[in-house]
Amino acid sequence: MKQLTNLNVRHNDIDEEGAKYISELMNVSTLDISGNSINKRGAKYIGEMKQLTDLGMYCCSIGVEGTKYISSLNQLTHLSININNIGDEGAKYIGQIKQLTDLSICDNKIGSEGVKYIGQLKNLLKLYVSCNEIGDNGAQFISEMNQLTKLDISSVNITPIGIKYISKMEHLIDLMISDNNIDSMGAKHISQMKLTSLEVYNNTIDVEGAKYLSEMEQLTNLEISKNEIGDKGVQFLSGMKQLTSLDINENKISDVGAKYILEMKNLIDLSVFDNEISEDIIERLREMKQLTYLDI
Repeated sequence: MKQLTNLNVRHNDIDEEGAKYISELMNVSTLDISGNSINKRGAKYIGEMKQLTDLGMYCCSIGVEGTKYISSLNQLTHLSININNIGDEGAKYIGQIKQLTDLSICDNKIGSEGVKYIGQLKNLLKLYVSCNEIGDNGAQFISEMNQLTKLDISSVNITPIGIKYISKMEHLIDLMISDNNIDSMGAKHISQMKLTSLEVYNNTIDVEGAKYLSEMEQLTNLEISKNEIGDKGVQFLSGMKQLTSLDINENKISDVGAKYILEMKNLIDLSVFDNEISEDIIERLREMKQLTYLDI
């Protein structure tokens, strides 16, 4: 096995001793050891694999000290380290891996101070930081990472104030901002961006918010489930002729709103379940021949 370059051993009950054996594979450049309890001592062994460029180790119980060892991997460009309880101090160590281009650091008890350290990663293009408590102050730090093209800040307790900071990010094309406190004002800020993909489910976006979002001419993928757009909101969204993917589950949409969807000729992916649509209109939705995926 010495010649291995790519190794995936997720969820295999590997402990720190197993991590030690894995660290002896000197040709492995891509490693996924997620879902194993290697803890901080196992992380120390993994930190000796200086050849690694891609590392997945979510849910490995490495803690703050474990991130210190990982921060010594000076060839690492892709890192997934979700659910490791690293906090702001651990984020400080991650902020030292200057060559990172892709970082997933979700659900790690990181606050605005931790995000400030992550903001030092000037080569980062993709950042996933959902399920942390970064708030509006953290959103401000993230907005200074103007090089980002993809950002996941779902469930991070931000308001329209934080959204206003994010809306200034000129290179961002893919934004996931679900499960926050976004209303029509937040939607207005988002509408000023040049996004191609937007996930904004489980917020409080209403008809006015839908109207703002409908002005996004480059958007092709929209996930807006669990909001309050109603039939009038669907009417606004139906004017987005460029949309190819639309998810509007749980939005109090009736037959009146569903009929507008029938006008969207470029849709290939549609999800409209948990609304108030009759069987007759559902059958008409099924007859949209261009659809390759339909969830009703």
